[in-house]
Amino acid sequence: DKWGKRLDVSGSYFFNNRNTQNDESIRREYFLSGDSSQFYEQQTFSSNSNYNHRANFRFDWEIDSSNSILITPSINVQQYDNNSEVLGLNYYHGNDTISQTLNRTSSDRLAYNFNNNILYRHSFRKRGRTFSVNFNTGINNQDVDIYTDAFTRYFKGPLSLSDTILQFNDQLTKGYQLSTSVNYTEPVGKKGAIVEFRYNPSFSSNEADKETLFFEDASGKYSRFDTSQSNVFDNTYTTHKGGITYRKGERNKQISFGLEVQSATLESEQVFPFATNVKRTFANILPNARINLPLSKKENIRIFYRANTNAPSVNQLQDVINSANPVFVTAGNPALDQTYSHRIGGRYQYTNTTKGNSLFINFFGSMTNSYVATGTFIARDDSVLTPTFTLRRGSQLTKPLNLDGQRNFNMFITYAQPFKAIKTNINLNAGFMVNRTPGVLNYVEGVTRSYAFNTGVVLASNISQYVDYTVSYNGSFNNAKNSLQPGTENKYFSHTASAKLNLQNKNGWVFNTDVINQLYSGLSAGFNQSYWLWNMAIAKKLFKGQKGELRLSVFDLLDQNQSIYRTVSETYIEDVTTQVVSQYFMLTFTYNLKNFGKAPARNFNQNQRGDFFRRN
Repeated sequence: DKWGKRLDVSGSYFFNNRNTQNDESIRREYFLSGDSSQFYEQQTFSSNSNYNHRANFRFDWEIDSSNSILITPSINVQQYDNNSEVLGLNYYHGNDTISQTLNRTSSDRLAYNFNNNILYRHSFRKRGRTFSVNFNTGINNQDVDIYTDAFTRYFKGPLSLSDTILQFNDQLTKGYQLSTSVNYTEPVGKKGAIVEFRYNPSFSSNEADKETLFFEDASGKYSRFDTSQSNVFDNTYTTHKGGITYRKGERNKQISFGLEVQSATLESEQVFPFATNVKRTFANILPNARINLPLSKKENIRIFYRANTNAPSVNQLQDVINSANPVFVTAGNPALDQTYSHRIGGRYQYTNTTKGNSLFINFFGSMTNSYVATGTFIARDDSVLTPTFTLRRGSQLTKPLNLDGQRNFNMFITYAQPFKAIKTNINLNAGFMVNRTPGVLNYVEGVTRSYAFNTGVVLASNISQYVDYTVSYNGSFNNAKNSLQPGTENKYFSHTASAKLNLQNKNGWVFNTDVINQLYSGLSAGFNQSYWLWNMAIAKKLFKGQKGELRLSVFDLLDQNQSIYRTVSETYIEDVTTQVVSQYFMLTFTYNLKNFGKAPARNFNQNQRGDFFRRN
């Protein structure tokens, strides 16, 4: 809506509710040093209900031709309830069983987030001279109640030990963030160059309160409070960042480079079960650069570089163990530092509109020091962690820690060329990805290197408004190596082949069909699959202007749909299959509402135009 002559207002509200039941299978192999191997297999049955409310608003107030204020508040409320049953088997190579577990969990989570951004902009008479202040606030609260019944049997030779945990966790996390950005630009020289000065202070505060109680038969309640697994923890992160950037040229031909200096203070305070305080300060230099240059009328190149830092989350810092699953115990690390990353990326683009061919080359790379990695300790013998909890043989304790040397690089190339003889566009693509991720397993630092190569071809036709088809193929080869097992490689291959056909006649009848073959090879036993997914639909256009449509669709005609994927982490390789929606039929009616009158014309004076382009 438009309130008065100078205030534009818009808003939206969104609600959804999703109820999901899931059946998931996992097989995991750990990168133990030497020739030894440890495996974990898990079957999970879960159901959850998720409610979401989102509201967004936008107030754009044009005070006068040189000043404006933009206010954009938003709020999100989520209610998430989950029930799950986990069956786990932990064993060494050769089927030497370590432990078996049955874990039942019921959790309720209520969370809300509020964010508001206020942007004031002033445009001076002199072209290129601007001033803006951006003030952002954020509030986030989350309250989680978790009930866990864990029944575990541990094996050591012919002997076994049974353990039962009936536990209740109340986890409250709340925080707020404040940040301001002050920007001033000044034109220099006579060729459209601009110098930008900026100052950005920010402050974030987070509190985490975790209470753990165990069930007592005498009272019939969760009444035994465990101080060793409870914690009250506060964390603040304060930064002051200032910098200068030189920018020359317009949007399609521009070069810029700058430098920012940042000081940061990370302070963590534990007030329960005993008082501790950790305070660290950081000083960083954060350079940045961007180039956007046309090499000719048909080609251009874009390259960017930026350095940035990130603070650890309050959950990563909170020094308390979580033994809800006694086989996989987690803990925080209050000694974590902020991460420091270098990121570089670019794109080369060639387009020949006369011949209809094009070439795109994209690349992206990053390097992170003080990377928040995972440290995993697998107990060879029973280990006492707290007065109330013992980490049994073969079980794991994981916690975050800082390691240098995390890197990744990926490149993707696409070439398109029309084939006029069959009225088809041919699209060829190829890609490469490499990741280097450090981690620690049983106090030994290791590195996982994963590689992926993929290539594909797409034949896309639009013969007429009544006939078009698409045929495509994409294959991917992956390999992962870990320095703790230098002689072992984990190779697997997957491909997707598909064909799609769309037909329509002048009377409004529509026919759609598509067939996909998905193949996986080289995964764990039982996870290698090849299946077909065939979808089909028939529809009839209705009413004047064909604004309506009645459609009958069938999904997964052959009833073979599956979900399979592999994850490579710092310390293990995991294969997962997940229950997915299989065959179903759907009848759909659609009516398109359009042409609600003519939009009013908007006039921009010179200052408004300059401000508009700076905003966008």
